[in-house]
Amino acid sequence: MKLAHVSDLHILSPEAEAPGPGPTSIDVAEALADDLKAIAEGLDLVIIAGDLTDRADAPSFAIVERLFARVGLPIFVVPGNHDGPSGMIDYMRTSTTLSDWDLTNRVVEFGGFRFLGLNTCIEGRIQGALDDSALALVDREVGRNSDLPLVVIMHHPPLFLGLEQFDGFCDVDRGDEFLGLLAAAKAETLVFSGHVHRPYAARIDSLICHVAGSMITPYDSLRPFGTDPIRPTVLQDIYFVHEIDPGGQHVVTPQRVLGLVSHASEIKRPSQSEYDAN
Repeated sequence: MKLAHVSDLHILSPEAEAPGPGPTSIDVAEALADDLKAIAEGLDLVIIAGDLTDRADAPSFAIVERLFARVGLPIFVVPGNHDGPSGMIDYMRTSTTLSDWDLTNRVVEFGGFRFLGLNTCIEGRIQGALDDSALALVDREVGRNSDLPLVVIMHHPPLFLGLEQFDGFCDVDRGDEFLGLLAAAKAETLVFSGHVHRPYAARIDSLICHVAGSMITPYDSLRPFGTDPIRPTVLQDIYFVHEIDPGGQHVVTPQRVLGLVSHASEIKRPSQSEYDAN
């Protein structure tokens, strides 16, 4: 199975978008949706791991629906902290499209895998949390007698990633319980997440966590280590295609969004002296 993993679109309606250089959030999302549509014949699924919008307003959710419905593929989403989650929940009361995409507290068997979605967001907080119902669902699926590998989709990464600038707000209340449950899993567990606006991957025991980064709010460091200061630099013009099979083979390919390539140099990379000064 091949799936595309994206996150942190932070869509703003045109009325809310601040003027400035470079593409708007809608420009970025439209270029991404066009790219996904162009390669859709080679994909089975799209995952959007939260922060679909920046302000959790109905017009922004409607833009997300309009852009990504045209991709023509199954889509799984979970809310991010910028989606409320109350704003997303309210919007879904009037929208069957986003409701169908939402995987929160659901398990869907698809392409030889079990996809489990979790809402890790607390209203008004940047940190995450897991409640009793989420942990009970994880416990049930870990203990279930199934040959289908488990794939978890959640906005907050369950592992500290070694990024000092980000680990403080990636904390997930009861995350230790979550990891304890997954430690009992008989097979490797994949987690697709967002929140950290820099693509990253981390592993502990049989759990592998993939973070998609953000194409609208870029972050980078002078050297590829999490202990370096993190500053906005170039626009991230890639997302990630994962080719996975139930037997454990997993290949990750960065897919460049051609509609964003022309914007790649619009944000200046800091010099070494600027990093040292900070």
